[in-house]
Amino acid sequence: MSVRYSTPIPNEFFDKWMGLLPAVSIRVFLKIARNTLGWRDSNGWFKQKDWISHSQFGDIGVSSRSVTTAIDDLLNHNLIVVTDEIGNSLHDPKKRKKAHRIYYGIHPNITENFALNNEKTKEKTPQNFLSTKEIDKRKYKANERIPDHARLQQILMEEEKKQSQRDRWV
Repeated sequence: MSVRYSTPIPNEFFDKWMGLLPAVSIRVFLKIARNTLGWRDSNGWFKQKDWISHSQFGDIGVSSRSVTTAIDDLLNHNLIVVTDEIGNSLHDPKKRKKAHRIYYGIHPNITENFALNNEKTKEKTPQNFLSTKEIDKRKYKANERIPDHARLQQILMEEEKKQSQRDRWV
Protein backbone atom coordinates (compact mmCIF):
# COMPACT_ATOMS: atom_id res chain seq x y z
CA MET A 1 0.00 0.00 0.00
CA SER A 2 1.25 3.47 -0.76
CA VAL A 3 0.20 6.75 0.78
CA ARG A 4 0.01 9.44 -1.88
CA TYR A 5 1.77 12.77 -1.41
CA SER A 6 4.02 11.46 1.36
CA THR A 7 7.61 10.32 1.78
CA PRO A 8 8.35 7.00 3.49
CA ILE A 9 11.23 7.08 5.98
CA PRO A 10 12.84 3.82 7.17
CA ASN A 11 11.92 2.97 10.78
CA GLU A 12 15.59 2.44 11.63
CA PHE A 13 16.15 6.16 11.18
CA PHE A 14 13.54 6.97 13.83
CA ASP A 15 14.37 4.07 16.16
CA LYS A 16 18.15 4.34 16.15
CA TRP A 17 19.36 7.63 14.71
CA MET A 18 16.91 10.40 15.69
CA GLY A 19 18.22 10.54 19.26
CA LEU A 20 21.87 10.40 18.24
CA LEU A 21 22.08 12.94 15.41
CA PRO A 22 22.15 16.73 15.68
CA ALA A 23 19.08 18.56 14.34
CA VAL A 24 20.94 19.80 11.24
CA SER A 25 21.90 16.24 10.26
CA ILE A 26 18.29 15.13 10.69
CA ARG A 27 17.12 17.95 8.41
CA VAL A 28 19.70 17.09 5.75
CA PHE A 29 18.81 13.38 5.92
CA LEU A 30 15.11 14.17 5.55
CA LYS A 31 15.82 16.45 2.55
CA ILE A 32 17.76 13.62 0.87
CA ALA A 33 14.96 11.16 1.71
CA ARG A 34 12.37 13.56 0.26
CA ASN A 35 14.32 13.94 -2.99
CA THR A 36 14.81 10.18 -3.37
CA LEU A 37 12.21 8.13 -1.49
CA GLY A 38 9.61 10.85 -2.07
CA TRP A 39 9.59 10.32 -5.84
CA ARG A 40 8.00 7.37 -7.63
CA ASP A 41 7.37 6.49 -11.23
CA SER A 42 4.10 5.07 -12.55
CA ASN A 43 5.12 1.55 -11.42
CA GLY A 44 5.74 2.69 -7.82
CA TRP A 45 9.55 2.55 -7.98
CA PHE A 46 11.62 4.96 -5.89
CA LYS A 47 14.70 6.98 -6.86
CA GLN A 48 17.95 5.61 -5.46
CA LYS A 49 19.87 8.88 -5.84
CA ASP A 50 19.26 12.48 -6.81
CA TRP A 51 21.37 15.43 -7.88
CA ILE A 52 20.93 17.97 -5.09
CA SER A 53 22.78 21.27 -5.26
CA HIS A 54 24.01 23.00 -2.13
CA SER A 55 21.50 25.79 -2.73
CA GLN A 56 18.62 23.28 -2.54
CA PHE A 57 19.74 22.40 0.99
CA GLY A 58 19.22 26.10 1.82
CA ASP A 59 15.47 25.38 1.67
CA ILE A 60 15.70 23.52 4.99
CA GLY A 61 16.74 26.65 6.88
CA VAL A 62 20.37 25.98 7.76
CA SER A 63 23.65 27.58 6.71
CA SER A 64 25.85 26.21 3.96
CA ARG A 65 28.58 25.37 6.45
CA SER A 66 26.09 23.48 8.63
CA VAL A 67 24.96 21.46 5.59
CA THR A 68 28.57 20.48 4.85
CA THR A 69 29.11 19.41 8.47
CA ALA A 70 25.83 17.44 8.47
CA ILE A 71 26.74 15.65 5.23
CA ASP A 72 30.08 14.61 6.76
CA ASP A 73 28.25 13.42 9.89
CA LEU A 74 25.74 11.36 7.88
CA LEU A 75 28.52 9.86 5.76
CA ASN A 76 30.50 8.89 8.87
CA HIS A 77 27.42 7.10 10.24
CA ASN A 78 26.83 5.34 6.87
CA LEU A 79 23.35 6.85 6.54
CA ILE A 80 23.82 8.37 3.08
CA VAL A 81 25.81 7.75 -0.09
CA VAL A 82 27.38 10.61 -2.05
CA THR A 83 28.59 10.07 -5.63
CA ASP A 84 29.35 11.95 -8.84
CA GLU A 85 27.59 11.51 -12.21
CA ILE A 86 29.25 8.19 -12.97
CA GLY A 87 28.97 6.70 -9.48
CA ASN A 88 32.41 7.48 -8.01
CA SER A 89 32.29 7.92 -4.24
CA LEU A 90 32.59 11.48 -2.94
CA HIS A 91 33.08 10.58 0.72
CA ASP A 92 36.02 13.01 0.92
CA PRO A 93 34.94 16.69 1.25
CA LYS A 94 37.76 17.81 -1.08
CA LYS A 95 36.40 15.57 -3.85
CA ARG A 96 32.88 16.93 -3.28
CA LYS A 97 34.15 20.49 -3.59
CA LYS A 98 35.66 19.73 -7.02
CA ALA A 99 32.69 17.70 -8.32
CA HIS A 100 30.44 19.22 -10.96
CA ARG A 101 27.26 17.45 -9.80
CA ILE A 102 26.80 15.65 -6.51
CA TYR A 103 24.24 12.85 -6.19
CA TYR A 104 22.88 11.90 -2.78
CA GLY A 105 21.05 8.75 -1.74
CA ILE A 106 20.07 6.80 1.34
CA HIS A 107 22.69 4.17 2.25
CA PRO A 108 21.66 0.58 1.38
CA ASN A 109 22.24 -0.49 5.02
CA ILE A 110 19.31 1.71 6.04
CA THR A 111 17.03 0.64 3.21
CA GLU A 112 17.73 -3.11 3.10
CA ASN A 113 14.66 -3.95 5.20
CA PHE A 114 12.69 -1.17 3.58
CA ALA A 115 10.34 -1.84 0.66
CA LEU A 116 12.36 -0.07 -2.05
CA ASN A 117 11.53 -2.74 -4.58
CA ASN A 118 8.37 -2.95 -6.60
CA GLU A 119 5.93 -4.67 -4.25
CA LYS A 120 4.41 -6.84 -6.97
CA THR A 121 7.49 -8.09 -8.79
CA LYS A 122 10.29 -7.45 -6.27
CA GLU A 123 12.37 -5.95 -9.08
CA LYS A 124 15.14 -3.44 -8.48
CA THR A 125 14.32 0.20 -9.02
CA PRO A 126 15.07 1.43 -12.57
CA GLN A 127 16.73 4.83 -12.54
CA ASN A 128 15.23 6.83 -15.39
CA PHE A 129 13.99 9.76 -13.28
CA LEU A 130 14.80 13.40 -13.81
CA SER A 131 16.59 14.96 -10.85
CA THR A 132 14.34 17.14 -8.72
CA LYS A 133 16.41 20.12 -9.79
CA GLU A 134 15.54 19.43 -13.45
CA ILE A 135 11.78 19.19 -12.91
CA ASP A 136 9.83 22.28 -13.93
CA LYS A 137 7.86 23.52 -10.90
CA ARG A 138 6.41 26.70 -12.41
CA LYS A 139 2.81 27.54 -11.60
CA TYR A 140 0.57 28.62 -14.46
CA LYS A 141 -2.20 31.22 -14.28
CA ALA A 142 -5.69 30.52 -15.61
CA ASN A 143 -5.44 32.65 -18.76
CA GLU A 144 -1.75 32.01 -19.48
CA ARG A 145 -0.77 29.80 -22.41
CA ILE A 146 1.05 26.68 -21.24
CA PRO A 147 2.84 23.97 -23.19
CA ASP A 148 0.78 20.96 -24.22
CA HIS A 149 2.79 18.51 -22.12
CA ALA A 150 2.25 20.64 -18.99
CA ARG A 151 -1.50 20.91 -19.63
CA LEU A 152 -1.72 17.16 -20.25
CA GLN A 153 0.00 16.53 -16.92
CA GLN A 154 -2.45 18.90 -15.20
CA ILE A 155 -5.41 17.05 -16.71
CA LEU A 156 -4.02 13.67 -15.65
CA MET A 157 -3.47 14.89 -12.09
CA GLU A 158 -7.02 16.29 -11.94
CA GLU A 159 -8.41 12.97 -13.18
CA GLU A 160 -6.40 11.06 -10.56
CA LYS A 161 -7.74 13.35 -7.85
CA LYS A 162 -11.32 12.87 -9.06
CA GLN A 163 -10.84 9.08 -9.17
CA SER A 164 -9.47 9.01 -5.62
CA GLN A 165 -12.51 10.98 -4.45
CA ARG A 166 -14.81 8.50 -6.20
CA ASP A 167 -12.91 5.61 -4.59
CA ARG A 168 -13.57 7.07 -1.14
CA TRP A 169 -17.34 7.26 -1.81
CA VAL A 170 -17.68 3.47 -1.78
